[in-house]
Amino acid sequence: MKLSKRSISLFISLLLVSTVIAALFVPASASGEDSTEERVFTASWGTSSTADWGFPSPLTFYPRGPGYIMTSYCFDALVWPEESGDFTGLLAESWESSDDGLEWTFHLREGVTWHDGEPFTADDVVFTMDYIKGKASISPIGSSWYNTGVINSVEALDEHTVVITLNYPYAPFMQQVAAVIPIMPEHIWEDVEDPSKYMEDEAAIGTGPFILEDYDTDQQSYKYTANKDYFLGEPIIDTLIYVKTSDVVISLKTGEVDESGLTLDQVQALDESDNMEVISGPGYWVYRLRFNIPSNTILNDTTVRQAIYYSLNCSDIESRVLHGGGIEGNPGYVPPYSSWYNPDVTQYEYDIEKANQILDDAGYSETNSDGIRLDSEGNPLEFQLLYSSDQQSQRIAELVQTYLKEIGISITLKPGDTKTVDGLVGAGNFDLAIYSHGTSTDPARMLNSFPTSTGWNNSEFMALAEEQMSTMDEDERKELVDKMQVLIADNVPTIPLMYRNVYSATSKDTVTGFFYTDGGVGGGVPTEYNKLVFIYGTWNGDNDDTAEGTTENAASSIGILGSVAILACTFILIRRGNS
Repeated sequence: MKLSKRSISLFISLLLVSTVIAALFVPASASGEDSTEERVFTASWGTSSTADWGFPSPLTFYPRGPGYIMTSYCFDALVWPEESGDFTGLLAESWESSDDGLEWTFHLREGVTWHDGEPFTADDVVFTMDYIKGKASISPIGSSWYNTGVINSVEALDEHTVVITLNYPYAPFMQQVAAVIPIMPEHIWEDVEDPSKYMEDEAAIGTGPFILEDYDTDQQSYKYTANKDYFLGEPIIDTLIYVKTSDVVISLKTGEVDESGLTLDQVQALDESDNMEVISGPGYWVYRLRFNIPSNTILNDTTVRQAIYYSLNCSDIESRVLHGGGIEGNPGYVPPYSSWYNPDVTQYEYDIEKANQILDDAGYSETNSDGIRLDSEGNPLEFQLLYSSDQQSQRIAELVQTYLKEIGISITLKPGDTKTVDGLVGAGNFDLAIYSHGTSTDPARMLNSFPTSTGWNNSEFMALAEEQMSTMDEDERKELVDKMQVLIADNVPTIPLMYRNVYSATSKDTVTGFFYTDGGVGGGVPTEYNKLVFIYGTWNGDNDDTAEGTTENAASSIGILGSVAILACTFILIRRGNS
């Protein structure tokens, strides 16, 4: 059948319209990736001897940094630190303080809902502060992790405005209170008498970017799903999983996990073919020798602790254990990369002769048949050294045992998992312990806890600790903190053996954008798991895909436009032929 010229003209016109519509509305499918594919991200806590950090709600998590991090995925604080350490608003959109630093006003974000759909209001903030403060005697987490003691009152001016009044000016209020305390839903917690035992599904309902789907204490695993309605935007992954691994390097290589914290040795076991992105940062993670000062008469003697310090070659310990993945400890406790670091404190260079002389002068000169020193009552200087059974702590304990033998001190090694060591130390059931943890970055948390964490009660130190907290002028505060470090170095309530750098490796095919937050999160936890990564990071190079997609879309558009031009020319020629 021969088509009329009018039919041909109409056909070409329709073809032109269809082509333009296709160019405007049909995706180029540049990457070829199925956009409906579930984005599952699996992580591991790496070097730790446990992966069970407790039920992730504000008053039940295991009171170490990882426990807080697992909770932070479900719950939000008023503000949160960005990579630089500056604060961004979470539940608070803006804030200001009175000139005297006593009154803090927070303007809350509107339209925020809890995971169960209930609206978040200022009453929830008031409830949370009052509830945690009121349950301090029941919940050890509430009393140890959240500093509600500085709060005098909390008042809701309207549904989205809260005023927090302090008992006294508190210099680190934003870092240690506003950015730490997770806000809890009043409608769920108001009738809970004992929050330390409340672990129903509702107990994990927060406003955070992830919703707890499963917590398995036997498997030591966690599973979260993305909160698609999160007020900062939908997370870049659908599912977040934490698992325990026996060998984290193998788990990364085989794809069992997508990301993990590592030691330097483990980083060096990876290679380019593993397709990993590695980041590092100053750890604020200390390994220290802890003394049971209150319960052990010999270790309560400052001269014994000083002699022990001189007998330890901390630089050698770092080299043998971390192989350059950290630095030796500072007698004043504050890491050298901290802005609060005071270098002008007593130093303890490795000196066996001096260590022995100090013990001789202090009356520990007699020895038994094994060469172990005796005190004035004939008691041998024999101690049990408790340590976590991870590889680094094990090696440190062995080295300390060897060093102390050189000065006539006998050590019996006693390993245990992290929770066992924490329990024995917390109960005061130990002589010496290798203890590792984040140091925090603000002196209020880094140093003020010394009387509690070491059993060393020095009235001058405690007075300085109280004064520096309420000193708002930073230069004046630094002078006070400098004096605190001098006292620590002189009295040796603990020995900071070394600080470990932190490393993280992530499969490049998954999340991109991990970082270590300046000052840590949750008051100083040195971790790569700042939850903002899962909001502002990218998945499998999405940004690059977008760029590539843009390029390919452009190329497709050019091709389409070329076709349109050809068809248009044909159309014009036909019409000219008709004329």
